[in-house]
Amino acid sequence: MRLCAELADLAMDLARAAAAKTLADWAKPEEPPEAAPPPEPERAAPTLLAAKPPRAPGTSLRAATAKPADMATIFTRLAATVRDCVAMEARLAAGLIPTSRGTSPALRADPRRASLQNIFRRITDHHPDRAELIRDTTARIDEDLAADPDRTIDLPELFFKICEDFAIEVDLATLPDQFLGLAEDPDPRATSPP
Repeated sequence: MRLCAELADLAMDLARAAAAKTLADWAKPEEPPEAAPPPEPERAAPTLLAAKPPRAPGTSLRAATAKPADMATIFTRLAATVRDCVAMEARLAAGLIPTSRGTSPALRADPRRASLQNIFRRITDHHPDRAELIRDTTARIDEDLAADPDRTIDLPELFFKICEDFAIEVDLATLPDQFLGLAEDPDPRATSPP
């Protein structure tokens, strides 16, 4: 998080400098256009290709031909970078971004994870912020399952708690029985008298 704060400070300093330079450039009066040089007398066309003008040592071809950057564009890009750094730092501080890479094998092996991910993909199919919602619910599923390694919390409880926290409205008629807590019919041979 310290790195994010340092990046945000650096980006803010750069943004302030770019803004100051832009304002100073805008405050300068425009110089009158220079008088056009007199036309040169026509020369005979050369038979060989003209030599390219020499470049300064240590400059690339791109640097020699590139247009100068617009300071307003630089400022807006730096401002966006600062905003992203501050948002990332806030998410890190709130614990919303997992710090470890990937998911543990035990968590991937939990059958509840795939079922929950699939149902959230299905019920958010037409949501306007679907990608963000899927990302957030997947992170939440992983957090809840990691907090329950003994698998004591059943699937409906996990599902409806996440729906409640993310304000997701669910049509109960479209949910599979496993998410409604309905047990499958027991085997009739197990309950019939001998």
